[in-house]
Amino acid sequence: MSRLKSVFCSIPVMLLAGALPVVAQTRDGPAANVPGQTRTPPATPGAAAGGRGPVVNIPTPESPSSNGKPAGSVDGLPDAVTVLDILRHLPQRPGPISTGDTSDPGAPPDTGPKPQGGKPAIGASTPRQPGRVVNLDPGQPFSPRPSPRLTAAPPAITGAIVPQIRDREVIVTLAPGASASTVDELSQDLGLDGDTLYTSNLLGTRVVRFRIRDTRSVADVVQQLATDARIQLAQPDYVFTASGGAAHLVPIPQYAPKKLHLEEAHNIALGKRVKIAVIDTAIDLSHPVFGGAIIAGFDALGDTKPEPELHGTSIAGIVAARAALTGVAPEADILAVRAFASSANATAQSYTLAILKGLDWAVLNGARVVNMSFAGPNDPLLGQAIAAAVKQGVVVIAAAGNGGPEAQAAYPGAFPNVIAVTAIDDRDGLFQSANRGTYIAVAAPGVDIIGAAPKGAYEISSGTSMAAAHVSGIAALMLEKNPKLTPKEIRDGLSKSARQPPRLIAEDMGAGIVDAAEALKAR
Repeated sequence: MSRLKSVFCSIPVMLLAGALPVVAQTRDGPAANVPGQTRTPPATPGAAAGGRGPVVNIPTPESPSSNGKPAGSVDGLPDAVTVLDILRHLPQRPGPISTGDTSDPGAPPDTGPKPQGGKPAIGASTPRQPGRVVNLDPGQPFSPRPSPRLTAAPPAITGAIVPQIRDREVIVTLAPGASASTVDELSQDLGLDGDTLYTSNLLGTRVVRFRIRDTRSVADVVQQLATDARIQLAQPDYVFTASGGAAHLVPIPQYAPKKLHLEEAHNIALGKRVKIAVIDTAIDLSHPVFGGAIIAGFDALGDTKPEPELHGTSIAGIVAARAALTGVAPEADILAVRAFASSANATAQSYTLAILKGLDWAVLNGARVVNMSFAGPNDPLLGQAIAAAVKQGVVVIAAAGNGGPEAQAAYPGAFPNVIAVTAIDDRDGLFQSANRGTYIAVAAPGVDIIGAAPKGAYEISSGTSMAAAHVSGIAALMLEKNPKLTPKEIRDGLSKSARQPPRLIAEDMGAGIVDAAEALKAR
């Protein structure tokens, strides 16, 4: 699968037989005992704990009766007790391979995202590892054997091939009715290495990441998968980048609270009992600005002891700082989702599967608002998951992107059910690196924003990431005042109450600059 980058929009099991012996018996006479097993008499009711009650001798073919036939048998066959004893200790048929989907008979407990509460705990998901392909020559292209789709069947959804993808990786979802064993069959038939099998709560389907081990390209494999009847969606593993800009150590006073009229807004609501998921880099949970705001966490990347990073710490601080800085929703609860990590060049990136897991976990844990301060390509799978979350009443807010005036629409902001936010400075001027486009809903402060940084520090950053965080906080204020608001009503309230600066261009700032106090009055 090819690696999909997410850019932050800020600049800075088989059961074995028991211990009792199993004696194989045929109509023609006794067979040999199964090797390695010895008969242990069962305990009798009333036996003392840790000891053994009276031994009950079960007749066996080797114990003749007075008439020369095996005891308790008819015509040389074992009696019912003996047969049941034999069957009870035979190895059981293995159940389906675990995928964390407890709908499979015999499946072990789910290993995907689970609800969490109490103290912050970063818990990694451990998906089932499917079997690898066999007899594959890595130097030659594999000749796939897809299962033909019916003539009337709709084609599989495919994702475009763009530069921002993970190398040699593809993501698929399985058609309804597919079982866990389908992954191993696909691995064999399509010549792919089934690396990760994960069941999405939001999508209600199995999501598989395959690795390409031969000379085929990602584009070729996506098209081959799309022809298979077992596949519902096939796409690259897209890369997203945190939409943040360069950070500076010189502190300046916060101008955003005044521009958003937060003092007036906080007289109405503070975000109490509203959960906001921040899908980002690792957050410095011990930073003094949070003061208990972060109630739970999830590590979608699965690394051990991840180091806190600037981007996620800054975004969470903008949303819900409770001390030192003025957070937009200071009494909201933060769900910290680590789905991004900085690379060697300090750019924080993520990919389709990690973001999907993070979103799944956030919704499962009661998030009402999800902040996505990152940007990337049009990802069909992520789009489906976001649509499912919004349908459940989750407000999804994303950065518009920092690609500049000529950049293409950035996702997830450009999905129709997402509130895309662009950035302005303290003079209402548009951030010069911000994307343009009609998909942008509103604007918010995002230039020279002072925020929390790892190790208890503070830094200044710019980007549409910071702007999105401000709007996520306002959405939490609106939901505290009226918990029944739908995502569409939140969007409409933000838009109708937005302030329109002179020479407003809709493609630049959407409906205008958000105003927290006015949004609360409108709703």
